Amino acid sequence: MMGATATSLYFSRLILDLQSRQVRSELAQPYEMHRTLMRAFPEAPRSAPPAREEFGVLFRPEVDDQEGTVKVYIQSLVEPDWSYLNRVGNYLSTEAEMPSVSSKDVMPAYKNLRNGQVLRFRLRANPTKRVARENDPLKGKRVELTRENEQIDWLIRKGKEREHDVPGGFELLMKEVKDMRGKVRSVPRASACPEGKQKGRKRDGAGSHATTHLAVLFEGLLRVTDRDAFLETLIRGIGPGKAFGFGLLSVAVAPADA
Repeated sequence: MMGATATSLYFSRLILDLQSRQVRSELAQPYEMHRTLMRAFPEAPRSAPPAREEFGVLFRPEVDDQEGTVKVYIQSLVEPDWSYLNRVGNYLSTEAEMPSVSSKDVMPAYKNLRNGQVLRFRLRANPTKRVARENDPLKGKRVELTRENEQIDWLIRKGKEREHDVPGGFELLMKEVKDMRGKVRSVPRASACPEGKQKGRKRDGAGSHATTHLAVLFEGLLRVTDRDAFLETLIRGIGPGKAFGFGLLSVAVAPADA
């Protein structure tokens, strides 16, 4: 179902009521929001990967304090059935100017992507690296990248290699700037905004355990370098923590002057 064989890719938007106790609880415990959203999809066969992976489900909540709403963007390889949310009291917003539930197949548009195309992007991710130093007590463990330059470099690497020996199919757009000494250097046309530590609990068959993720919101401009690999990146997402609201890469056509 993944990659070039995927015929559909659904992009949904839910508008939730920020006054809802359940919504506020799920924002603080993103894995619980993941569990709620997964009710829109069928159960995966026992022999298949977990349902989130099987159906390519990625999501990203975005809080709008001024409107008192939460927009949740969800991407999936199969069409979701959001009708059950009408039975969850006070979950969906009833005061939003736009429909509280919308969904469309974006694959026809994504199939038109081409090499060299410049796109605007947004990504909430959990940038990490694996410690490799032999004398480091954390050797083999993943640690968070806390500096902006490290986070941007992480995203640049993901564009070249999303996973081991798997290309990401994109590069960040660069611009030339002069420093105070008049020296010209290239910098990415992208930003990395830290959103703090996201703590929660994950429940599974063995019980539950505490989780901590560093949330970073990336925005900017990218260029498609390998259209097929980039389509795979859009479908699969970027980085770890996908069941906690990380990894969904959203793109839109950039202005002509970009």
